[in-house]
Amino acid sequence: MLEFNLASEKVILFSARAPQVKALVDDFILELKKDSDYVVAVRNFLPEDPALLAFHKGDIIHLQPLEPPRMGYSAGCVVRKKVVHLEELRRRGPDFGWRFGTIHGRVGRFPSELVQPAAAPDFLQLPAEPGRGRAAAVAAAVASTAAAWEVGRRREGPPVRAGPPDRAEDRLTLPPYSMLEFAQKYFRDPQRRPQDGLRLKSKEGRESRTLEDMLCFTKTPLQESLIELSDSSLNKMATDMFLAVMRFMGDAPLKGQSELDVLYTLLKLCADHEVMRDECYCQVVKQITDNTSTKLDSCLRGWRLLYIMAAYHSCSEVLQPHLVRFLQDVSRTPGLPFQGIAKACEQNLQKTLRFGGRVELPSSMELRAMLAGRSSKRQLFLLPGGLERHLKIKTCTVALDMVEEICAEMALTRPEAFSEYVIFVVTNRGQHVCPLSRCAYILDVALEMEQVDGGCMLWFRRVLWDQPLKFENELYVTMHYNQVLPDYLKGLFSSVPAGQPSEQQLQQMSKLASLQHRAKDRSYLPSVREVQDYIPAQLYRTLAGSAWLNLLGQHQQQTQALSPHQARAQFLGLISALPLFGSSFFFVQSCSNASVPAPCILAVNQNGLNFLSAETHELVLKIPLKEIQSTRTQRPTANSSYPYVEIALGDVVAQRTMQLQLEQPCEAGPGKPRPY
Repeated sequence: MLEFNLASEKVILFSARAPQVKALVDDFILELKKDSDYVVAVRNFLPEDPALLAFHKGDIIHLQPLEPPRMGYSAGCVVRKKVVHLEELRRRGPDFGWRFGTIHGRVGRFPSELVQPAAAPDFLQLPAEPGRGRAAAVAAAVASTAAAWEVGRRREGPPVRAGPPDRAEDRLTLPPYSMLEFAQKYFRDPQRRPQDGLRLKSKEGRESRTLEDMLCFTKTPLQESLIELSDSSLNKMATDMFLAVMRFMGDAPLKGQSELDVLYTLLKLCADHEVMRDECYCQVVKQITDNTSTKLDSCLRGWRLLYIMAAYHSCSEVLQPHLVRFLQDVSRTPGLPFQGIAKACEQNLQKTLRFGGRVELPSSMELRAMLAGRSSKRQLFLLPGGLERHLKIKTCTVALDMVEEICAEMALTRPEAFSEYVIFVVTNRGQHVCPLSRCAYILDVALEMEQVDGGCMLWFRRVLWDQPLKFENELYVTMHYNQVLPDYLKGLFSSVPAGQPSEQQLQQMSKLASLQHRAKDRSYLPSVREVQDYIPAQLYRTLAGSAWLNLLGQHQQQTQALSPHQARAQFLGLISALPLFGSSFFFVQSCSNASVPAPCILAVNQNGLNFLSAETHELVLKIPLKEIQSTRTQRPTANSSYPYVEIALGDVVAQRTMQLQLEQPCEAGPGKPRPY
């Protein structure tokens, strides 16, 4: 029996010649490790000192020559009372328990006992299936080889001939993180790829191609991938991909396909085969570099393809610094064309790396707009009270961007404030309200909703109330006033007294009614009909209309001196002291807990779950937030049109479950409250 411990699985084989197979495999492993500049971590090393290299078990580390000291300094250590300068040591000499290496672009020293020799990683071993890991897995396959920072000076003068790999004097000295550096490490050997690009005569008289040629525009289709890939199916896929790039740029006939068909082909290939994303990026960069196409818009279309690609798929950690450097060089170099779109490509790529990229393929209308150079449009966002905001959204705009933009209008700039606001998508004519993830792409949401419901609305609401209220900004005050006013008029913020309200309650409600009247910029004394609209219905019935009118008259002179903005601010300040201010309310049809009379009202806030009587709004049961272990939402079943929420309470040892049936669909739970 033979047992092989691979990186992600264990393989057991049965063979009569198991000892011979083991000996042969061991010989291969030893040969691969011989003179290798790589080690594999056998334990985690997470030091606090930033000068040391942090890594996890299984990481591949690229050993580097010892870091040169700063000017005027020497690096060394004391061995048997003698100072030994590290600069004087041979590279493969004793390391005194420490090594120096790089991983994912970081460099530093680390203890020798935490690593063991490893074979150099191979770009050919990247997984072909999309489910075998994300971009991080791609980078792990090559470890830090391409992400490593290698000291080099910017090359000046004519191109240097690419010589045999064993001749150090012929190697190119390339700028760090340039696309040429990436090509030098991972592209096929230029001497073996004569099918496209220029050919230069070397000193020996034979034809030679430089790395620059491999990264320059070609008029002929590729016969093999740019990046060295051993899998023949991937190689065929790469050539098909390049042909699609040429067709999109207008350098090859469409052959019955539309531009949208070609774009879908490219995006789907990259979605299904994550390992091909770097190849696609390299192909597009090649075709927009020194573009000499006879088609006048070829280069521009190539940049727009790169813009779209960066919005949907990220590159690997290996390619990322090189691609970003390429885009920054174009966008920041004075006099170069396409500076604006290069900057936009970089922004899309950064968004995709952060939020995962768009999911819904662009509609024909969106694609036509992008090809025409229109990368943004106005989208309506509804704030409480019917306030409208037509905000500019771009290809990669996410919900968080819109939250930040509206918050900026309200003079809120801190991340803690952003976390208290949410964009909701409203469909089915207002019947279905769902909070958007902060990572959700707005155009993806719009496309998905158009396919399902024919359209949607986007609401902006506050859902958490940890931060104190502010009263300086007019939009802030108006938005919050409009959001809390309906809940106040339903009497949800306080309980309804069994008998006559106290004098203090009457004065407070009449003052709030007077402020509402002034908030509408009305200076006259309200009518009895208007007063009825300013007071919760359950409380209005406790007094005659004329009595309420007399109470309001006592506050008329004071509120008359206020502006509408000041009246709203005072209203907010007064009701913020009410017990359930800052809660999100839900109507509960039934509850599995016998202590909760149903139907009832559930108020969710930072203190927990508060079950209120449907008639008096008195507190029936309170469950602190710390007792809630988890929540789970179930959509309506065939037997019921109401969704329900399952809440796990208690601890791991003694856990109980409460099931609530709600009146309307919601993504409920203490962590995601929704307006009632």
